[in-house]
Amino acid sequence: MHDVSTLIYVLGTLFEAAATFLAVTHTSHKEDTDDIIKNLKVERDNFKQDYLYERKKRLEIQDKYEKLKKKLENTK
Repeated sequence: MHDVSTLIYVLGTLFEAAATFLAVTHTSHKEDTDDIIKNLKVERDNFKQDYLYERKKRLEIQDKYEKLKKKLENTK
């Protein structure tokens, strides 16, 4: 029984070593990763541009609202 458990332990250790070796030597597809990062940066820039445009419009509308509110208060 001791021999069987030792054999299982040795096989497990070999499997773990092989998995570690494969994980360390594994290379991802750098071109695909670069394309994904490039696309995400473009999308981020588009969202930022949209946000800044919406913010500008919101501030303009808020300013017009305040002017109209003061004008309404003055007419009462």
